[in-house]
Amino acid sequence: MDVSDGLLIHALRLAQARGCAAEIDMDALPLSTAFIAERGDHLDARLFAATGGDDYALLAALPPKLDPSTLSLPPGTRIGRIGVLTADKPNIRLTSNGTSIELPERLGHEHHSRSAPPVGDRD
Repeated sequence: MDVSDGLLIHALRLAQARGCAAEIDMDALPLSTAFIAERGDHLDARLFAATGGDDYALLAALPPKLDPSTLSLPPGTRIGRIGVLTADKPNIRLTSNGTSIELPERLGHEHHSRSAPPVGDRD
């Protein structure tokens, strides 16, 4: 799935769809040199990156023993492990330096419909 609404909100959606928990290692998030030059490489900057959108990146759940070099991907594609899925109730957990960290107030962009909800009993 793409992470256009933010990595953390999409990781939660992935966990909910799979019926499991997602553990994200904030230290493993790939950051561009331009991002690091602008925002830094500290935890707050990483949380900013993980809750922002329009990153043009994809999130996938792959088997642990899969060798990413065996995938048919375009040249120059970077792939890296940022966490694991675990057998637990659907949620996400974050770590940094091996320590559990609190989830931010917002996980990403929430789309809200401005239209009225459907009503089934209208004539």
